[in-house]
Parts: sequence; C-alpha cells; structure tokens
Amino acid sequence: MIVLVSLILTMGYGYAQQQAVNANNNTLGALATYGPDGANIGGSSIVYNPPRPIDGTVYLFDGWDNKTFIVTNAQEKPFNLASNINFNAKRNAFESKIDSETIFTFDFTNIEKIVINNRTFKNIYSPVDGGYRVFEVIAETKDFEIYKDYTIDIREGNPNPLLARANDKYIMRDSYYVKKGKSFKKLKLKKSEILKAAGSKSSVVEQYAKDNNLNFKNEKDLRKIVSYYRTL
Repeated sequence: MIVLVSLILTMGYGYAQQQAVNANNNTLGALATYGPDGANIGGSSIVYNPPRPIDGTVYLFDGWDNKTFIVTNAQEKPFNLASNINFNAKRNAFESKIDSETIFTFDFTNIEKIVINNRTFKNIYSPVDGGYRVFEVIAETKDFEIYKDYTIDIREGNPNPLLARANDKYIMRDSYYVKKGKSFKKLKLKKSEILKAAGSKSSVVEQYAKDNNLNFKNEKDLRKIVSYYRTL
C-alpha cells in the first residue's frame, strides 16, 4: 500500500470513464501531476460488484505483484512500479488497487508504453475498432508490427445442477493483428501469414525457422523469428 499511496501523490486523480465505474468519484480533483510537463496519467474510481457472482477473472495476470516500468511521453527515463498493477481486459486498461472498492486507472494519453513482467503494452489506433486500444506488442520491426488484443466474453450460467455451472463466467479471448504501412488487420499465427508480412525476406526467414525448429504458431518462437528478421 505504501507504493500505491506514493503513486497517487505523484500522479494524482483524473477522469476515467469506463463501464461499471462511478466517474463522479473523480470530483475529488487533481492532487498532483507527474512529469515536468504536468502530464496526468490516471485517476481513481469506485468500482461496483456485479449484482450476481461471476466466476473467472477479467485480469490478465494471476496476481498484482508485477514488476512494471512506465514510460511517459514527457520522461526520457521510465519510472518503476514494483507491484500492485494488473491489466483489466474487460475495461482494456491497467489498474492499481487502492482498496477493496476503489481502483486507480492508468490513462495512456500521456503514456508511451507500459512494460510489465518484460511484456510491452501500447495504446494503438485500431481501424477495426474505430478507436485506440491497449495492445500487447508481440513484434516490432521497421516494416511491420504484430499486436495482441485481449477481450472478455461472459458465458451465461445454467441452473441445471447436471451442468455444474450455475454462475456466469468470464472467458478471456485473444486475437492478433498485423500493422504494415497503413494496413491494420487480423492475423492468424501461421507460417503463410507471417511470411507474407516478411515480404522479400520471407525465404530467408522461413529457412531460419526451419533450421532452428521454430514454430510460427508458437508465440515464443515467433518472437525469436522476428528478432532474427530485425538483423536482416
């Protein structure tokens, strides 16, 4: 909690309008701002529990003790948030807990990227969604980028005792996108689509993957393949 209190005092309260959030709680006003340009990067809100219990979770990481670096648009050096942060896939936002009913939501307006447990997240404009969303960065090269999107579905419960799922349940889904020039579209992790993104270097990339027994459908292997692509 000491880390979080320090975070609030340096970043202050701001406006955060999301589903299931009482934005009126933010009338507490700005306490402070972060960075030499006074860039506010988040705000607090009260979150209400759903009227009926829902199994599962909307959070990407198993716990809140996650090593995190936040790079703002105003700061050359990132600041470190050692714990108390998670990604809410339902709200498409990073959050820190203030107490059992209140959370701090990070606003990407003045944030360049958040690196959590060595995984990088950026706020990217998605023509598919018609607005900005927070994506995990899977690969970045001078020719193309690959992003991963997380969403939440709710599977409705059934009172039938034979089905053993009386409550609703959160189901986390993920999908991949490739950005190449002005093109931004969904991507399936398979060899043909990755090689298409690689363009004229596709044959060299394919041989590298073959020589090193790397699977284009495996995200960890894909990162290695793209890392090699950047050396070409």
